Amino acid sequence: MVRLADLTRNAFANGDLSTVMSPRTVITWAENADIFTDIGFAFRVTFLNKCDELERPLVAEFYQRCFNQELAESSVNVALS
Repeated sequence: MVRLADLTRNAFANGDLSTVMSPRTVITWAENADIFTDIGFAFRVTFLNKCDELERPLVAEFYQRCFNQELAESSVNVALS
């Protein structure tokens, strides 16, 4: 979780993301993961849904790098119009 937060912070610093994951958000994510017993769903409701729709594939890629699981918002699953 901390590694993913670091990736989002670096992307924010580089101008690739407009939303940054704070330490409080990481704590809330961990609490939600405990409640829902699904770390991916907890990530969606805690952080991913707050991100701009165009940035979600990048954030989903960060999730995949850290957890080796694809999210539905991953660029692999996003169809181009």
